[in-house]
Amino acid sequence: MFDDLSNDQEFAEEISQIMHILISKCKVLEECDNSVLRNSFPLMLHAQYTKDEIFVALHTSTLEKKSTCREGVERNKAMKIEAMFVDIIKDREAGSNTNYNDYAISNDLFHWETQNKVSPESPAGLNYINQTQTMLLFVRQQQTFPDDSTRTMGYVYLGQVFLKSYSGSKPMQIIWKLKDPIPASVSEYAISWRSVG
Repeated sequence: MFDDLSNDQEFAEEISQIMHILISKCKVLEECDNSVLRNSFPLMLHAQYTKDEIFVALHTSTLEKKSTCREGVERNKAMKIEAMFVDIIKDREAGSNTNYNDYAISNDLFHWETQNKVSPESPAGLNYINQTQTMLLFVRQQQTFPDDSTRTMGYVYLGQVFLKSYSGSKPMQIIWKLKDPIPASVSEYAISWRSVG
């Protein structure tokens, strides 16, 4: 079928025109991964992924074993990678006492709070401070779409981040420096939410 369609000159020209229009309307263009893993990491910078797709890329989910991650981070200790999953607008369950304060400070700085048990002296805290693992940041506006709560939003891959500063304990407040600026489509909600959230 595709071979037949590709031989149709009018169809091919129309598709080419439509593709230019669609590309011009894209909020974000995907780019090659900017992390130290770029030669072996299948994810594209600024593209959107489900958690399951990310787990496969991190090798924490395989055909034989599915990741059991229920927290806001996923670690592959063998590869020395940690992925941070951030919902800018939190959808807290009734009775939940988690109140993570995660937001973009600017287009290249991101404020992130660790889990409540993490202190600067803990193994996780020391990993962050000493930068002993590759830190990857994934952000989405919220868990479900505002107009359809049956659909889950994907995460935008913002790439590798580096420690700029930290403070506090249980949880720690960390400011990450992004290797590449946050795209406008993400900064629109990640920065502006801070002023109303």
